[in-house]
Amino acid sequence: MLKAIPEMKNKKFQLLLLFFVSALSYGATVDDVISEYEQKSYTTKINQANLRTYDIKDKALKKGDWNTIKLTSENSYEKNKTYDGVSMENTASFGMLYYKNGYNFTNKEFTENKVGVSKTLNDFFYSDNKYNTNINNISRDIQKISNETNKNTEIRNLIDLYKNYKNKEKELEQSKISLQGKKKDYDILARKYQLGTASKFDYDLAKNEYETTDLKKQNTERELKILGENFMIYNVTLPKKEKLEDLKTVELKKEDFYNLKLSEAEKIKLNETLNEEKMRKEKFDYNIPKITADAGYSFEKKSFTVGVGVSKTFKLYNDTIEDLKNEAEKLRLEYEQKKNEILSNAGQEMLNYTTYQTNELISKKALDIAKEDYAIYAKKYELGSDTFANYVEKRNTYEKAIMDYEIAKNELAAFTKKIKYYK
Repeated sequence: MLKAIPEMKNKKFQLLLLFFVSALSYGATVDDVISEYEQKSYTTKINQANLRTYDIKDKALKKGDWNTIKLTSENSYEKNKTYDGVSMENTASFGMLYYKNGYNFTNKEFTENKVGVSKTLNDFFYSDNKYNTNINNISRDIQKISNETNKNTEIRNLIDLYKNYKNKEKELEQSKISLQGKKKDYDILARKYQLGTASKFDYDLAKNEYETTDLKKQNTERELKILGENFMIYNVTLPKKEKLEDLKTVELKKEDFYNLKLSEAEKIKLNETLNEEKMRKEKFDYNIPKITADAGYSFEKKSFTVGVGVSKTFKLYNDTIEDLKNEAEKLRLEYEQKKNEILSNAGQEMLNYTTYQTNELISKKALDIAKEDYAIYAKKYELGSDTFANYVEKRNTYEKAIMDYEIAKNELAAFTKKIKYYK
């Protein structure tokens, strides 16, 4: 039993060591980068601020009539045959309640001292507050779609940046490997040229290959640095000690293409709902007379008053309603157009998917052929049965095939990753 204790401790240590090694062997993935963007990007913060606008409006609307205290004061001077003086009238209102006060400075007496209640009866059926609340809720849903669209656009751009960074990283890796081989060739040809066993053409070619590759490597290092700095646009910081993991292709199914850009159609539908709400309110306000009821008590006259006011506006041509009808027809047509566009887009993206898959397969076969061809010519050159120029040509073809395959792989992987961010 006593021996089991150190064994258990040893196993725990091994597990911790394994976990630590595993953690070191993996870097940041594209999902990690996207997650950091979603948490830290300015777009995320702007989207949150956009939605807060509607929350602020909603908070005010929930208070309804009881959100406003209104104070008015009027001073007047009047002179006629019987009266020459200055008077003042004040009104304070809060929701449905009001208080009126009038004072004549000339006679030094109150002309009005009244409390009351005033309410537009139309509000019991369809109030401005209810209308504004509905408009605010629909507008918030439209803003959510706009927020998601803006975010998804940037995420797709971020994935492309990640892809380009990995391509450039591979290009730099290959240029370093290539530079070592070409430096070796250059040193060998330089010695052979000095000994007279190699032609000046071969020497110049080896020198040019080495120097050109070195310059390209330096330029690739600068390009990689610039691409790394571009991540700052999305408030994403590249890991200093870890590396960015390779992009991995996700297998897509037909249903993954059906809902692409569906949110664009949903946004049109919400705009239709918004337009219908505006039409409903406009027709209500136009067709129903505005009826206002008032009840109050005058302390000055010691009397109760009750009154009803009715107002109705008639237009020879109601351009507001006609404009809303025209907007409804335009939105209907846009929705039908968008449905066809979505169907067409799904087919096009399926075709793009198969094209990227085909490009990867073709580039892989081309790489295999170029690799085999290069190996043959390298052997021939080593045995002296072929020229250095042919060897260089096959080597460059092979190195290009490596990058072509890498780019094709990353294009396919990036496409399969971006597809979910087209919704």
